[in-house]
Amino acid sequence: MSLAGKKERLASSPAVFARELLSRLGMRSAGDLTALTSRLGLSVKEVDSDGFEGVLVCRADRRKGIIAIQRGIHEEGRKRFTICHEIGHFILPGHGVDGCICKYEDIESWRNGAPEYEIEANGFASELLLPFRELAPLIKKQKATIAAAKDIAKDFGSSLTAACLKCVDVTEEECAFVYSVDESIKWFHRNESFWHYIRGGKLRQESLASQLFKESPTRQQDGAVPAEAWLEDERLSSGATIWEDSVFLPHYNSAITILTIHKEV
Repeated sequence: MSLAGKKERLASSPAVFARELLSRLGMRSAGDLTALTSRLGLSVKEVDSDGFEGVLVCRADRRKGIIAIQRGIHEEGRKRFTICHEIGHFILPGHGVDGCICKYEDIESWRNGAPEYEIEANGFASELLLPFRELAPLIKKQKATIAAAKDIAKDFGSSLTAACLKCVDVTEEECAFVYSVDESIKWFHRNESFWHYIRGGKLRQESLASQLFKESPTRQQDGAVPAEAWLEDERLSSGATIWEDSVFLPHYNSAITILTIHKEV
């Protein structure tokens, strides 16, 4: 899908609410979240909890509200995404009516079975932190790689996971994002150009992500691997490869992967 097509699709998604909010407040991106939440009548508190990562409690008229986030969140970028996720529940139509209690597995996730309102809040948070119009020229120039995502995460104050996901969505290349835990694929997200099915279950030994879980001397690897290490498709040509870019996240015992198809497989 072209950049113009992606812009049209975003216009009918939760991202449009994030863009309109930024426009109304005269902001290019979320930036200073303390100032942003204050202008929205929201206060943010860190609390001790094992039952949720983020919670929104607000008045029915949406004039004021409280966002509570788990104190133990490791990454500052993850904290910021969680706050933006709860802002999404505050802003999006039909959200936050009875309060929102958001679990760890639903933040920054596009897993199968996740509640639709959580997916929508993730989409809102992604656009609030990482606006399409700001990232599009960067990704067009650098491509969707973990190296590019690291720079974006640093510049925009997001987590690496959120930056990688946005890179995959923005790029014109055929890309997919894969999140693995304990050497098994937990969930994946494909952009609209990527039509192959990604196999589930245990990571194949041929994948670089699998090696990262095995006390690899490096925490990040990239290169061409057999396409069948990731894809389940009877139409794969013999010897087909796919470009894999993977990094290990020790705090979560997980790996994040960007898969890119540079030619027909």
